[in-house]
Amino acid sequence: MRSAVLLVAALAGSAMAAVPAKPTPHAGPSLPGEPVELKTIDGWTLKAVFAPSVPGKMTLLLLHGTGQRKEDWKRLAFPLTRAGYGVMAVDLRGHGESRTSPSGEEMTWKKLRATPTANDFADMSRDAEAAVAWLAGQGVPEDSIGLIGSEVGGSIAIRYAATHQKVPLVVMLSPGMRWQEVLTPNALRALKRPIPTPVLMVCSEADKRSSKEVPILHAFAKAAVGERYATLIMVPQERGTRMFNAQRSLVGQVIDWLGNPIAPEATAVSTSPLLGGTTSMDKVRALGEKTLIDDTGTPPPSLQPGDDSDE
Repeated sequence: MRSAVLLVAALAGSAMAAVPAKPTPHAGPSLPGEPVELKTIDGWTLKAVFAPSVPGKMTLLLLHGTGQRKEDWKRLAFPLTRAGYGVMAVDLRGHGESRTSPSGEEMTWKKLRATPTANDFADMSRDAEAAVAWLAGQGVPEDSIGLIGSEVGGSIAIRYAATHQKVPLVVMLSPGMRWQEVLTPNALRALKRPIPTPVLMVCSEADKRSSKEVPILHAFAKAAVGERYATLIMVPQERGTRMFNAQRSLVGQVIDWLGNPIAPEATAVSTSPLLGGTTSMDKVRALGEKTLIDDTGTPPPSLQPGDDSDE
């Protein structure tokens, strides 16, 4: 009896072994390009992925938000490379694969400080510097390296551009007055220079915080670089890189702007009535501009710091 049981078990095992295993589906690369390693001036080792541009095209440095990682740029990165742009997506300090601090301790973004006196998030400007230095070492001209940042990554991008005049353009997804205590108004003011830096801001109407602050930031940008160099795109839903998932057309809009970031000069058209005077549309426009300009002096007290974490 025992022999019969063993024989049946052996036959069953042979049958199971004869069934071919189902092939594991290939998920494809999470980002275009090859992995690279960056060293910051203050001792962090950062992981990134780089795909070079075609000749004559810009390279875009992608900076994610708090609690996110370089792979969150997948929805934008692949279309950028198909359009010929170079792409470098970085895991900022404390995020993704970039968790080894200068002391050797593993440090996640939840351990990073964000205070007025000690701010590890503000130090991410050094992460951008390390990325640009690596690209320059590969022969990529600094004046062809644009920055695209999401939430606090956008704050880092604009602060980097404020102190590096060769930056050709900046894109800020869901910009804020002070993501993780990294302030942006003064950085926008600093873009007022002989050669303006085009700025694109993308914000969701559903994002209560950013949608409230972005008109003020857009006014700062227009005052610094001029109307033609400051562009605002509003979309219905989501925040940061997730806006690309919710609004598929947004990827195309961003790529179109990258190709032509300076708006054409408006054709002079008279809006005055036949008998002269100021039209009602002129009054509305003037009132709106005055409101924004007044707001830019001192941010309203309702604008409080917040957390852009993606938990």
